[in-house]
Amino acid sequence: MSRAMRISMKARPSRTFWVTFLFVVTSLGGGDYLLAAEQVSQLKARHKAGQTLLTWQEVDSPVTQELISVMALEKIRASLDRDRKVRYRIYRSRQQITSVKGLELIAEVPPLTGWNTDYYGVFPKPNDGALRYVVEEGQAPVPPGTGIYAHNPKDAGKAYYAVTVAVNGKENTTITQENALQSPTDEIVGQGPPILQHMTKPERFQYIENAALYHYVRWESPPHSSVPSKPFDYLVAIPPKLAKPASVGIHLHAWGGSLNDGYGWWYNAEKGAILIASNQIPYDWWTGYHELLWTGQPLATKVDWNKGVVRAYSQRRMLSFLDWVATKWELDLKRTFVAGSSMGGSGSSMLAIRFPDHIAWAISWVGVHIPSKTPQFIDSYAAVYGKPEWGVPFEDGTPVWDYFDDTWYLRRHPEREIGFITFSNGKNDGAIGWSQAVDFYRALQETKRPHLFVWGQDGHGQRAVMPHGGGERVMPIDIRVDQSLPAFTRCRLDDSPGTGEPDDGDPAGQINLYLYWETADIVDKADQWEITVGLIDEAPKDRSTVDVTPRRPQAFKPQPGDTFKWTNTSLRDKKVIQYGKAIADKWGLLTLEGVVVSKGRNRVKIAK
Repeated sequence: MSRAMRISMKARPSRTFWVTFLFVVTSLGGGDYLLAAEQVSQLKARHKAGQTLLTWQEVDSPVTQELISVMALEKIRASLDRDRKVRYRIYRSRQQITSVKGLELIAEVPPLTGWNTDYYGVFPKPNDGALRYVVEEGQAPVPPGTGIYAHNPKDAGKAYYAVTVAVNGKENTTITQENALQSPTDEIVGQGPPILQHMTKPERFQYIENAALYHYVRWESPPHSSVPSKPFDYLVAIPPKLAKPASVGIHLHAWGGSLNDGYGWWYNAEKGAILIASNQIPYDWWTGYHELLWTGQPLATKVDWNKGVVRAYSQRRMLSFLDWVATKWELDLKRTFVAGSSMGGSGSSMLAIRFPDHIAWAISWVGVHIPSKTPQFIDSYAAVYGKPEWGVPFEDGTPVWDYFDDTWYLRRHPEREIGFITFSNGKNDGAIGWSQAVDFYRALQETKRPHLFVWGQDGHGQRAVMPHGGGERVMPIDIRVDQSLPAFTRCRLDDSPGTGEPDDGDPAGQINLYLYWETADIVDKADQWEITVGLIDEAPKDRSTVDVTPRRPQAFKPQPGDTFKWTNTSLRDKKVIQYGKAIADKWGLLTLEGVVVSKGRNRVKIAK
């Protein structure tokens, strides 16, 4: 007799129990009745901000102990369907549910949904213990044997829910007060809130002492996940001296990392910036994946892949979480930045380029900027995009391998404004690939985008740096989404990355490293634009030239063909040292060529 059917003689089952038992046995038939004769119990519903979170006690749960490792739990999950396939079926109705006959089945989920095995990322260690989810803030995690499902209704109103168990496709349809709600749940439309799992104050986190770490879980649904009720872990790290309002850095971890590590530094923590992070699941390099992933639909052939599209799930869910954080802390979203290393470095530039209204600046270590040109990781992208030759579309109809090619995107949309991007690549990084980094640099130059690029012989450990000689971890200037900034191109102090071959060009070098601009005195008017530029003290020369293009203007909006006059004043000598005319190109971009910059600072003025 299975544990599920053991009945204590002290309980003395009632006649009603035996009638129900015989009914279930008769209706199921075959050899599965012992496994399905019991029914779901303790069904509860909690609705908040557009999401109804259902919990119930599973039938004959395969894990009942309080402690178990992630690896052990995953082995159990993998073995569940070998002997029997247990599923929990979720029903919803506007009327109280007394029978599931004729009701729409909204979901079917396996056992063990109350356990969190994703917290440590996709590569947990042998001694990492599985966590159980908290479904009510301030309360303990759910007990072992608890099932969880999150439903985001498409319309508001009152709803009833019921959950049943099925074994090998044979369902126990018995409805009782234990597995069907007796009172309706008032629902609204929304994405649902992240739920605090725990808060800790370690002595040190990412080299910052006395930070407060808030760990959340949000059960995501489209458009933030390809399937509903997909739990993701999130971290909000608060520095000891929080700025008010605070800027926020979206920190994207590398391959093998997690929300707790693997993204370089906690950037701008010394300036009071909040860190937010999450786990990368699946490994889509922080971009997006096919809408049929996790749905049970096959993705084995070209035909399968072209039955749907790739959507920017990962990018959208991170930005959505950022918006939620802004409801809990006082933030300046105009100063939001994104940072990451390797896989995270790839995602940081991708996010900054495609969602520029949200991202003021980005820092990218050794990232992939052209997925089709990375030697080692093209198969990783193919696992979520389909093979390049299959032509799977992104959601806007563009072939997805084009859409997530930074060089293609920049050249296709030269008129679109982006923030400042500082990035690095190792010239001898055979895994990420060197030529794709050179192509990215060229696209930034050709389309006149704000950027800084460094490279060298440190392979996959090559680190990006901040402008203005700011080192690696603190952005020394105030860059905002709602503030103009200059794009520097063709600086005479630039080194040469070469043509893209590892043995061509300078073995180590920089682009725009020695240039700087000031943000406090930018003039951005309909007919006038002014900025102070110069060379940092570490520049190898006191004077150089560079092309300057106003980008991200707020009021200064030249039209194609408009002519402007410009002057360059040496602030050290207080003399005009250059003047000329410039004509806006077909995209309305106005470039001043050969502008003299010096360590004494220069004031550049553009006017009609």
